[in-house]
Amino acid sequence: MKKIELSPLELKKVVELRQLGAKWTEIERETKVKRRAAKRACEEWETDQKMKEQQRVRFRVAAEAFHEHLNDLIRLAESLVRALCVPKMLWELRNADEVLDRLRMRNILGELEPFPTSTDEIGRLVRRNKMLLKSLQDHTQEKLRWEALEEWKQARNNAVEYSKELRLKAIEIIEDILNELGLKERIRTAIEGNDVTENISDGLSEATWRGILTGKPAQVHAWKATTVLTEGRVELRFYENDSHTKLDLNDVTLAKEVAGACRRALTNLWEVKSDSVQRLTDEVRRMQDRTGELEESLDALILRPMLL
Repeated sequence: MKKIELSPLELKKVVELRQLGAKWTEIERETKVKRRAAKRACEEWETDQKMKEQQRVRFRVAAEAFHEHLNDLIRLAESLVRALCVPKMLWELRNADEVLDRLRMRNILGELEPFPTSTDEIGRLVRRNKMLLKSLQDHTQEKLRWEALEEWKQARNNAVEYSKELRLKAIEIIEDILNELGLKERIRTAIEGNDVTENISDGLSEATWRGILTGKPAQVHAWKATTVLTEGRVELRFYENDSHTKLDLNDVTLAKEVAGACRRALTNLWEVKSDSVQRLTDEVRRMQDRTGELEESLDALILRPMLL
């Protein structure tokens, strides 16, 4: 028997009546459509509607999952750019692999405690962040110059090596000046026999680093306590808020003389532009340029439409 096809208007009427609770005999009487044909057409329509609803649900779930993934990639991009910034203090300068390893261990998506400590949690974070970074690169490889990240890594590693050279040069210069001025023995006497040449060189390196970042080195000065709680303390300060490089000398006159010697050493390092300072400056500029390039490319306003 040839299958009876209902017109769109007939099908619409059959479905409406069935949804209102009409029996098949009543539908046949009302629409003049054979009840067998009406029932088959209605069942096919219901099956088709279920399939369309499943497709809509799958599409909605996929859209939500993609939206979440998109936000994850943007959060990763923001964290990556922050991680690439040049540190304000030289002692915070680490090689590129260590910086990226720290990024991979960071809880970027905020699902766990801010600082997960268990091996399993850290391992899961590292795996997820590695996959996210690869996904970000895959999504943008034709539109974004990822070579900039490799160039940043090279500049960062070079900067670490040149900073070591800078510290050795600072030790050499300050030791010569302290010996020339007869300050080395006086410092040893003031602080009970300790040789602080390396400590001073760390301070000089930090001051030079500040100079590279700001255009002029930080001013070394002697600081004398002004409160009851700190009475008697005298410090040599290379940078106002850095506790890593300040040096206790406990003698105002000595502190002022050492500060003068340090300023002289900084002149040799900075104004004369020793090779180590110049090379370090060049690598810092390269890092800043590459970070700026990636920051612009990975800005959410640019990255979101790029990923879409």
